[in-house]
Amino acid sequence: LRPGGIALISFSNRCFPTKAVAMWLQADDIGRMAIVGSYYHYSGEWDSVEALDVKLPSLTSPERPSVSEIMKNPSAAFAWASTATAVAKTNS
Repeated sequence: LRPGGIALISFSNRCFPTKAVAMWLQADDIGRMAIVGSYYHYSGEWDSVEALDVKLPSLTSPERPSVSEIMKNPSAAFAWASTATAVAKTNS
């Protein structure tokens, strides 16, 4: 890098456990940002180190159909259940 340059790094919580250092496996998301920030801090003369969390906002679960709606259209219950499950999985 050139003096005064900018370095950007992105990472996720996914990894190969056999390849990661132990402290990475034991850290949560905030801890992992601290690890990466400390790499920058101790590796050179950086003017500033910033950490940004760019997670997508949580999705809202669809409204559950009423019993009368389910009686009129049973597939509505299955559609709601599969959509609510997908939303919960995405938000976790």
